[in-house]
Amino acid sequence: MKRVVVAWVALCAAAFAQHASLQERLEARLSELRAESKFPGISAGVVLADGTRVVAASGLKTSDRMLAGSTGKTFVAAVILQSVDEGQLDLDSKIERWLGKEDWFDKLPNAHELTLRLLMSHRSGIDDYVLDKEFVPAFSTHVDRNWTATELVAKLFAKKALSPVDTQFAYADANFVVAGLVFETVTGKKLFSEVERRILQKFPLSQTVTSESRNTEGLVAGLMNPRMPFGLDGPTMKDGRLIVNAQVEYAGGGMISTPGDLARWAKLLWEGKAFSAKILEQVLEAKSTGTGRGGGKDASYGLAVQVQPSEFGVTYGHAGWFPGYQTEMVYFPDHKIAVAVQVNADPVRGTKRSPRGCLNEVMRAVLQEK
Repeated sequence: MKRVVVAWVALCAAAFAQHASLQERLEARLSELRAESKFPGISAGVVLADGTRVVAASGLKTSDRMLAGSTGKTFVAAVILQSVDEGQLDLDSKIERWLGKEDWFDKLPNAHELTLRLLMSHRSGIDDYVLDKEFVPAFSTHVDRNWTATELVAKLFAKKALSPVDTQFAYADANFVVAGLVFETVTGKKLFSEVERRILQKFPLSQTVTSESRNTEGLVAGLMNPRMPFGLDGPTMKDGRLIVNAQVEYAGGGMISTPGDLARWAKLLWEGKAFSAKILEQVLEAKSTGTGRGGGKDASYGLAVQVQPSEFGVTYGHAGWFPGYQTEMVYFPDHKIAVAVQVNADPVRGTKRSPRGCLNEVMRAVLQEK
C-alpha cells in the first residue's frame, strides 16, 4: 500500500512539474508574440486531453476579461440547440411557423423560406446591417440604449436578399439575431437569461458573463483602430466603463470571457457535452464557404462552427471581433485539446501575426511538451 501511495505522489508531482513547465513556455512565447506584433496584451488558455487547464498572459492578467465578439454565437447556438433536443424548436421547420403572424414578417428577406438551420449556418441569403453607416450610432452614440431583438430585426426590412436560401454562404450577425428572436418567441424567455441558466450556471465558466452592461467587473480596456469599419479610435473604456454599446450585439455575439474559460467551453462544446450526440453530428455537418462573405480558403461552416484544416489536423472553432478586442477559440479533435487566445486591440496593418497565428504558436508549444 505504501508503494502505491508513493507512486501516486510521484506521478502527481511529475504532472504538476509538466504543467508548470508548459505554463512557463506559454508565457515566454506569448511575450515574444506580443513584442513581434506590438499587441497591448495577449492571453491564452489551453485545456489538455485530460481536462487540465493551463493559462498564460503577457501584458495582461490571466483573469482579465474581454469582449468575445462573434465567438458568443457558440453560446447562443448551444441554447437554441438544447431547445431542439427538448422538442421546443426544430432546425428545418420554416420560421414562419413561429413568427408568421407578426405584422412585419413579410418584410424580412427570404422570410417564407428561412429555417434555423439556414440561419445558424449563414446560408439564409440574408444581408447584414452591422456595418451600415446608419447603424454606427448604435455602438458609439446611443451607448445606454437597450435594443430589443425585434428592433434589430427591423434593420433588415429595407434590405434585399443577397441570394436564394442555401445557395451561398454569407456571414451575417443578422442571421443569429433572427434565430435569437425565434428562440425568445417560442420559449417566452430572454435569450441571455437562458444562456446564464443553461450554460454559465451548469458548466465551470465562472469568468464568463453576458455583455448587457457597460459595467463589467474585470473587463480590461481594449485599443480601437480608426481604420476599422466603425471608425472608432482609442481605448474602449473610460472611468471603468465601456464607451461603446456592447448590448447591441445581442445574439450576434453578446459574451465577455477569458481564454481560460473559452478553451474550457470549446472542449465541452465540441466534445458534445452541451447537447446530444445527434445534435453534435448535425453541428459539424459543415459546408464549404466558397467565396461567400466571411468565407476562406479550405474553410467550411456548420452550425456556429468554423471547420477547417490545419497542420494539427481538422479544427473546430470560431473567431470573434468587437471594437478593441480579438478572439480565437479552437478545438483540435485529433488531440482532444482546446486553445483560446484573446488580444485587447483591433487588427493593425502590418502586424506580424494574427490571433489565429498566435493560437497556432500556442498549440506548437503545447505539443512540444507532450
